[in-house]
Amino acid sequence: MVLFATASTTVAAQEGVGNGICGTPLADTINQAAPLVVGTLMIGAAILSYVLHTAAGFPKDPQTVQSFKNWRNRAGMSAVTTPLFAVVIEMFIGFTGTSLADCVSLVPFF
Repeated sequence: MVLFATASTTVAAQEGVGNGICGTPLADTINQAAPLVVGTLMIGAAILSYVLHTAAGFPKDPQTVQSFKNWRNRAGMSAVTTPLFAVVIEMFIGFTGTSLADCVSLVPFF
């Protein structure tokens, strides 16, 4: 009986953590700022990758071309991994056991 009462108060305390943030200006700020930052990084990296791909065609020096290609590949990889990293962060927020993950969204376009 004591174990059941302890478990129920622990779960109730954890539910209160996420519910206290939902609907507040903090949650609204996170819901607006985080997807904006992630989307800007993702789109910016894709544009940078395109620009570096084009720029790699102009120099005649093989080392310069390889340098442009290396930076292009890094920018392209970050365009792909940035939203995946946001998904992983959302999953970790969901693993905390609170309802915070239900009211905060970090991934843009979803």
